Amino acid sequence: MSVGALRHRLTHQTAVDLPDGAGGIARTFLTVDVLWGAIEPLSTDYGLAEERPRASRLLRLTVRAPNTIAAGDRLLHAGRRFHVEAVVDADGRGRFHHIRCREEET
Repeated sequence: MSVGALRHRLTHQTAVDLPDGAGGIARTFLTVDVLWGAIEPLSTDYGLAEERPRASRLLRLTVRAPNTIAAGDRLLHAGRRFHVEAVVDADGRGRFHHIRCREEET
């Protein structure tokens, strides 16, 4: 993977649980960092969710390491939301990370 292939600007957000004032919690996302990455589609699933058709895409994003991305975080790109499922060392040398993400559309 060359650095020039990392051409998509990605906003990294992490989940934060805050009290909602009624004894529960409200989940919000805070921006942590802005990264450059490559986006590669892996597969697409179709089905029903809440009695409506829904498509779900599985993607692999590649970014430079080190970074603080972890499962449960999300990445934003041009109005799209990618939910991080897993992060692995792409080349075994700690230079790049492959991030398995799921994007859902309704």
